[in-house]
Amino acid sequence: MQAPGNSEDDKHRGWSVHVWTTWVNRCSEDLECLDLEDEQPLAQLSSMQTDKMTLFFTELLDHDRDDVIIDTDFDQFFERLAHFADWSPNSSEFHILLEVKREFIDHFINPLPAKWGDLPYYRKVCGPEASGINMPGRTTLDGWLARWALHLSEMKRFTDLPLYLQYLCKILFHVIDRTNTGAITKPALGAFYRSVIGLNAARVDEIIDTAYDRMTSNGYLILDYGTYVHCFTNWLMGKNPNGPGQWVLVPPKDSLPQPPFPVDYSALNTEPAKLEPYAPDKKTNRHSVIV
Repeated sequence: MQAPGNSEDDKHRGWSVHVWTTWVNRCSEDLECLDLEDEQPLAQLSSMQTDKMTLFFTELLDHDRDDVIIDTDFDQFFERLAHFADWSPNSSEFHILLEVKREFIDHFINPLPAKWGDLPYYRKVCGPEASGINMPGRTTLDGWLARWALHLSEMKRFTDLPLYLQYLCKILFHVIDRTNTGAITKPALGAFYRSVIGLNAARVDEIIDTAYDRMTSNGYLILDYGTYVHCFTNWLMGKNPNGPGQWVLVPPKDSLPQPPFPVDYSALNTEPAKLEPYAPDKKTNRHSVIV
């Protein structure tokens, strides 16, 4: 290696690298500096997220199957939750349910904020130019998915979620655990699938073991609220198959592939004194590593 010189070429090379790095960093943090095409969205869902949100739209909201939802579709869904949980209109749970419903209508039915709604792509799929929307206050399936993509692109963990989605998680947990035991049992999950999701008894019997095993790591975990938060977060943000989130609302219609490798949870209950610290330069007989 040679000592750094002071030639004009060296100075020019260093300046070029510095400017290029700065430009890339700025564009990675601010999408507005990109020259987006008219048909290009700011954010997109993975195929797995698209499947989950499409099932939410088609199976729980779009009852007439016209690929359009309005505010009354949310009314029916949340009324079904309240009826299953036996919450009276005077209960605090019911009023929280109404607030969450209003937030859904505001985020998925009402016009997008100008920073998004004025862009050509979102005018086409979420605005008055969207096919199938003859009047304001409606959202197509494409618009529904585009809105989810925008919201989820800004979220990395459960605490990043807006309050109405965090409350939706709590609502779903207490709706399923309507006997207030503090944990969701397999029969309670099956009853939720039949009464709220609308699955027939044969379909529930077919999937309930798989669903409960996925949400409890093959029965290793108790499906309490803490575990359910992880499932709910995976429902929103999980981009790959085999996650427990696929069983939070509408179960997948097709069979899922088996996980490519088994997960060893035994170390989670090992006494700290018996745990072997990891060191890259130390040989060990361990079979798994906690990450």
